Amino acid sequence: MSESQTKTKSGTEETTAAETVKKSRKKKRSDDGSRETIESIAIAFILAFLFKTFQAEAYVIPTGSMAPTLYGRHKDITCDGCGFSFAVGASSEIDQESGELGWRLKDVYCQNCGKHNMAREAPVYNGDRILVNKQVSNYKRFDVVVFKNPEQGHVNYIKRLVGLPNETIRIRKGDIWAKRHDSDAWQIQRKEDPFIQKDIQLIVYDDNFPARPLLEQGWPERWVPAVESSDTGSVGNWIESENGWNADRDARTYSCSADTNELQWLRYRNFLPNESIWPDTAQVHPELPRPQATLITDFCTFNAYESRYSNWGDPVKPTGIYWTGDLTVNANVEVSEVKPGAVFVLQLVEGPLTFNCTIDLNSGDARVTKIGSESGDSTTLASGKTAMTGAGSFELTYANVDDRICLWVNGALIEFDSGGEYESSDVPHPDTGDLAPCGLASQGATVTVSSLLLERDIYYRNEALEFRQEQGMSRVQNPEHEVRRESELQMLTHDPAAWTQKYQMEVVIQLENYGDYTEYRLDENEYLMFGDNSSMSKDSRLFDFQTRPMNGVSSHRYAVREADLIGKALYIFWPHGIPFLNSGKGFTLWDHTGEEQLGSDDYPAIRVPFYPSISRMKKIR
Repeated sequence: MSESQTKTKSGTEETTAAETVKKSRKKKRSDDGSRETIESIAIAFILAFLFKTFQAEAYVIPTGSMAPTLYGRHKDITCDGCGFSFAVGASSEIDQESGELGWRLKDVYCQNCGKHNMAREAPVYNGDRILVNKQVSNYKRFDVVVFKNPEQGHVNYIKRLVGLPNETIRIRKGDIWAKRHDSDAWQIQRKEDPFIQKDIQLIVYDDNFPARPLLEQGWPERWVPAVESSDTGSVGNWIESENGWNADRDARTYSCSADTNELQWLRYRNFLPNESIWPDTAQVHPELPRPQATLITDFCTFNAYESRYSNWGDPVKPTGIYWTGDLTVNANVEVSEVKPGAVFVLQLVEGPLTFNCTIDLNSGDARVTKIGSESGDSTTLASGKTAMTGAGSFELTYANVDDRICLWVNGALIEFDSGGEYESSDVPHPDTGDLAPCGLASQGATVTVSSLLLERDIYYRNEALEFRQEQGMSRVQNPEHEVRRESELQMLTHDPAAWTQKYQMEVVIQLENYGDYTEYRLDENEYLMFGDNSSMSKDSRLFDFQTRPMNGVSSHRYAVREADLIGKALYIFWPHGIPFLNSGKGFTLWDHTGEEQLGSDDYPAIRVPFYPSISRMKKIR
């Protein structure tokens, strides 16, 4: 894995982390955009001018180990298949020591529609500039922290704190689990602030950007009116069928009338095409392969590019490997008529469990029920009061992440009486329903739904270092993945039962071989740090065995000592600059340096004039 680095404002290389990041598109809020822009600029300038007073320091993020929270060097791409905009990591193009161009990023893949895009000539941008508070007395789990690399004291890293002193950490089902040293009970670790959870979700599908060229050739829509059915041809036990919902495919809106006496369902099916689905434009009569719905996986578009180290004839495929069941659905809901007994329902499926949030549109009362697929038993998990009463416009966000249900209405987090938390197995167990894991339903109300956006949580990969004992010394080898045969697992994402069987068989073998090295015991004053871009981050999981003793450091090889902590990341005060003038290209201030055959002398490194990407000026969560 390649390393990335963060730099201070003086330009000294400081923080390392592995490459490539993905940009997750956030749903636009209906708040006053002008006000948010003015506030962001004001806060940025105040912090920039006064940071010394507050004992803060400015840093530059060169690479993408913390994406989507923080961007390093990257390219912004607008997909030519669906129009969706995404970021792709580009820091591996240059040598981090010399700054010279070593290769050109060329082939990238859209996470929203799977299409291949050319990125060689796309402009490249530097990473976020952030402020770090250096006067922190109490670090909390899931804080974003800058610290000195225990292996190289002159180098700083920036990661998310996932493990605290006097506990043992392990990764299960992509989540963080911990137990105290005085306890045998493992507990899933939730973000104490649900808004942190909300901010770091990654895109699965944005319905405002459908793959229209594929749809015109018969590729199935992902959101459709549907009814429950186990018949042949159903997807996730749902079959497309006419009901009370009418879809406007041009406007990407879905309407349901109040003249319904039972729930009318709108269903998401995960028909993610990959680059092989998109037909060759040279074909006269292209034919699409048979569509197959798949599990939602940890595919990250920031990492979906053809690496300089890969086979040039075998580019990275735009699919993931590991099932990700922690989902968040966002929707704008316009209610124009409400009859007695009217309700609106949001549903998320995760393995054998289904979670319904039913909102009474007359009272605003919300009730969350948990349903087991095997038993069919339904239990009330939580209830709360919302502002979704009568006619009006409502922005809804419904999440099932880290074994906790959260609901936001118009940006306000609903307080559930029980906190919305539940207990589930730490073993991945996708079910047939995970092929169509999300649904919306209406009864007795006239509603129009738009801006449907499905997201997923970060999936932390359970990796370990392979090592050998040779002549009394530990010799570090290559990282060992969560399973040995990832490509075989990837090919089974259309079959949840086969995927589960294969995963469980593989992970048993890996845990037998490396179990002791995938759990992290932390002593007093020791912390554990992971990157948000889990699959492309050199962090606590991949720190080595040898350099610490050589440097007189006696902590665990994966631990970050309290003495190494520098501060907590506060604010992105200057995101990457966007050039303007000259048809939006700006004017080249200087080009890259490096091998001439790569076109380094015609590849702008800095262009002027430019303005900051204001939408990314924000508090770091």
